[in-house]
Amino acid sequence: MAEGNDLRALVERGRAVLTPHPHRGDLIAAGAVPLALGVLLLNVRMDATWGDGVFLVLDGLACALVLGMGLLAPLEGERPRSYQQVLLFAGLLLGFIALVRLAQVLGVDSPLSASGTLVWIFLIVTAGATWIARTRRSAFCALIAALAGVELLLAFVDWVFAPDGPTTIRWLLLAAAIALVLAALARRDRDRRESVYLIDAAGVAILVLGLSFIGTLFTVLAFVGLPTGAPGSGWKLVLLAAGLGLVAYAGVDREPGPAYLGTLILLLFVVLAGIPGTGGASLWFWPLVLLLVGGAAVAAGLRPRRELPPEPPGPGGWGSRGEPPTEPLPGPGSGSLWASRPASERGDA
Repeated sequence: MAEGNDLRALVERGRAVLTPHPHRGDLIAAGAVPLALGVLLLNVRMDATWGDGVFLVLDGLACALVLGMGLLAPLEGERPRSYQQVLLFAGLLLGFIALVRLAQVLGVDSPLSASGTLVWIFLIVTAGATWIARTRRSAFCALIAALAGVELLLAFVDWVFAPDGPTTIRWLLLAAAIALVLAALARRDRDRRESVYLIDAAGVAILVLGLSFIGTLFTVLAFVGLPTGAPGSGWKLVLLAAGLGLVAYAGVDREPGPAYLGTLILLLFVVLAGIPGTGGASLWFWPLVLLLVGGAAVAAGLRPRRELPPEPPGPGGWGSRGEPPTEPLPGPGSGSLWASRPASERGDA
C-alpha cells in the first residue's frame, strides 16, 4: 500500500514538473521546435551508424516529453494557445517518426514503402490526432487527423486490393475530398475552425490528385518531374471547380488557407490544361470557354445601372424623426356608413 502511494506521489510530481506554466509557454514552445528538429536531424544523419532500437528509444522519449507537455498544458480558453498547438504538432511528428522506427525494429526494411505497415502507422496517427482534437479542442490536430485519414484510406486500398495504375488512387482522393467538404459543412456552425481545416484537407487531397498527373509525387517535390500526359477533360474540370471553389470560399469567409490551396490548384490546372493535344495547339476547349465565361461575367458587372428612386423623407420613411404616425389612420369604411363620427352626430348624447 505504501509503495502504491509512493508511486502515485512520484507520478504526480513528474506531472507537475512537465506541466508548462502559461506565462512560460511561449519560451517552452520556442525550445521544443529546435529540440524536435535536432532529433529529426539525428535520425537522418546517424541513420547508417546507430541502430533502430537506439532511435526508437530516442524518438519515443522525445515524443513523450514534447507531446506530454502539450497535453498537460492547461487550457485558458475555449481553444489552446499557439504554444500548445506547437507542442502538439511537434509531439505528433515525433510520434510518427517513432512509429516508423518501431516498424524497422519489427523487421520492416522500408516502412514508408510497405502499404500494410503504413496502414497501422497512420491508423495510430489518425486515432491519436482525432482524440487530441476532441479533448484539447485543437483545430490544427483536426487537420492532421484528416490528412492522416486520407493517407490511411490510400494505404489500405493499396494493401488489400493492389490496384494497377494511379486511376484508383485519384478516385479515392476525389471521394475523400468530397467527404471532407461535406464534413466541413456539417460542422460549419458548431466548430468553425475545424470546418476551415477540413476544407484545407480537401484542398490538399485535390492538389495531390493533380500532382499525380505530373510524374510521381516524389519526383515533383524534388523539382525533376515533367508532365507525362494531360489528364482527361473530367479531371481538368475537377481541378478547375475545386480551385475556383476554394478561392470563392476564402473570399466569403476571409480565410487565407483555402485561398493559397485554391491558387496552387488553379496554377496546376493551367499547367496541365496547357499541354497541347495530339492535334496541336488550339483555342479549343478550355481557353475559349474560360475567356467567354470570364468576359461575360465582367461585362455583366459593368453593364449600365438603372438609377433607384429617391428614398422617402426621414431615415425611417415616416418623417423627419423616423417615427411612425401617432394619429389613427382612416379605416376601410372612411367616408361611408362605417366612418367614425362624433358622438353628437351619432345621437349617443
